[in-house]
Amino acid sequence: MSDARLTKRQARSLSASENPGSKKKKKIHPSTDDEKVREAALSVGTAVAAATASIVLLGCLALIAIAATTAVPLEIPSDPSNPPPPKYGWLSANDVIWTVSIIALISLVFTPFVAWMMARRAVQPLGQALRLQRHFVADASHELRTPLTTLSSRVQILSRRLEAGKPLDEVIDQLQQDTINMANVLDDMLLTVEGENIGPEVKTSVGEALATAVKSLDALGEQSEVKIQLGDIDNVEVAVPPNSLNRAVVAIIDNAIQHSPAGSVVEVSSEIWDTSIVIRVRDHGPGISGVDPDRLFERFSHGRESGHKRSFGLGLALSSEVAQRFGGDLVVEETSDLGTTFALSFPVL
Repeated sequence: MSDARLTKRQARSLSASENPGSKKKKKIHPSTDDEKVREAALSVGTAVAAATASIVLLGCLALIAIAATTAVPLEIPSDPSNPPPPKYGWLSANDVIWTVSIIALISLVFTPFVAWMMARRAVQPLGQALRLQRHFVADASHELRTPLTTLSSRVQILSRRLEAGKPLDEVIDQLQQDTINMANVLDDMLLTVEGENIGPEVKTSVGEALATAVKSLDALGEQSEVKIQLGDIDNVEVAVPPNSLNRAVVAIIDNAIQHSPAGSVVEVSSEIWDTSIVIRVRDHGPGISGVDPDRLFERFSHGRESGHKRSFGLGLALSSEVAQRFGGDLVVEETSDLGTTFALSFPVL
């Protein structure tokens, strides 16, 4: 049986070798990063070559100028019967030595300087790519943290219901929705990194987005003994993709849960203000301390630890980036020892 298989495999391989056109060759296209590296190398090489050629050209011109201005003509006696030979002159050795020395010194200083400047300019895209890579890894780790915590809480609820013999259908449906939410978060982050533009035809209902965000975090709130309450809602549409809006709202609510004492309430509401919709998330924690409220939206900036899971200062920064990307804003509307209110706003369609 094995011989038969081997024979068939050999036959397929011989057939493929005799008919090279039977399999289409896959074209390998250079990636954008490879093109940037080649462009950077070409830029550095061209700049160094141009600098070297310029110095050599200036040196030649300098020697020609010295020869034309400082050469001492030779006295050659004239013979009427023969035409005068060409006149050559003597060049001063000191002038030649000094000129060559100055050109060599300029070359030693100028060429490395040009190479350094061009190399520095060329590696800027590479440095930016590395920063984007680090940011993406940090952002992905943070953005997946809340869904994973929610999944863990949901599994614990499922385990308790299973032991108590209670119905499991609702929890299983919620687990499935949590995994979909996690996939949506990753898709939205990849689109953000690629810089894909969102057209004006994209519309999201604020009311539905808030209801989805609150429902997705109910297990996390239950684990922290914090109730998430959906208050008054002005339901309008905004030109923000559903996944992006959900990411921004979830991060703000998650931050409120982290800084809320057990038994308290996180209030979520929305209100139309002029031409914008303002989404408010209010907690009843101790307020912002240990950091300037205006700096909370900078990466890796966070206030004093609350005793819940460790904060890395990325959630609010990512929410602020989402708001600014779609013409909105995120601010600390109020903070005191009675609680903190964050206001997320977007233009209304």
